[in-house]
This record gives sequence, structure tokens and C-alpha cells, in this order.
Amino acid sequence: MNAGVAPVKYAGRNYIIECAIVSLVYAGLAWARHWLIAQAPNHVLSIAAAVLPSLPIWALFFVVLRYYRRIDEFEKQRFLETIALSFAIGSCLLVTFAFLTDAGLTWIDITWAWPTLAVSWALTGGIMHVARR
Repeated sequence: MNAGVAPVKYAGRNYIIECAIVSLVYAGLAWARHWLIAQAPNHVLSIAAAVLPSLPIWALFFVVLRYYRRIDEFEKQRFLETIALSFAIGSCLLVTFAFLTDAGLTWIDITWAWPTLAVSWALTGGIMHVARR
């Protein structure tokens, strides 16, 4: 097999697997965050425990970057369109919810911002994939 083809051929599959792994790590750390903060013996470890769930988000940045570098120009354009649209939708959802808290909706933790953006990204990507067929 041509070595130049392999990264492009398997880029999508690897991207989905890596995103799933990073998302599971994020969910686990976000779930354990409050417990870890409570168990921290000093303020420095408390701060470290509080920021721990952000590490998988940074890892996801590198997963996305790696995927972007592996795909061809046509797929890059489609990928960037999907990211732009899903970011806009997810951001609008988050801002709308923030305004609805003024009407009495219960405030949710910032921890839910990433899952909201990730779900909008996944749904937008799926819809755009089907629509482009």
C-alpha cells in the first residue's frame, strides 16, 4: 500500500475513535471533578483538580488538528464548513440558555458547554454528510 494514501484513507476512522476516547476521558474527569476538589489536601491541588477536565478539551484540539492535516483539500473545506456551522449553532444554544436563566431556568455548570458544542458538532456533521450525498 502506498504510504501517502494510508493517513487519508484512515483519517476519518482514527478521528472518530480518538474523539470518542477523549470525550469519555472528559466525561469521567468532569464527573469526578467535584470529588477530586473535595479530596485535595491543599489549594494548589484543588486548583489542579478543578482544571483537570480541561485537559481532554485541549487534547481534542490536537485530535482535530491532526485530522485536518491528514485530509485532502476538498475534505478540509467541508470540515471547516461543518465546524463553522456547528460552532455557530452551539454558541447560539449556549447564549440562548444563558438568557433563559433570567426567566427562571436553572443555571447549569460550565461543564455542560463542551458537551453542548460537541453534540451540535456531531449532529451538524451528520446532517451535512447526508445532505451532501
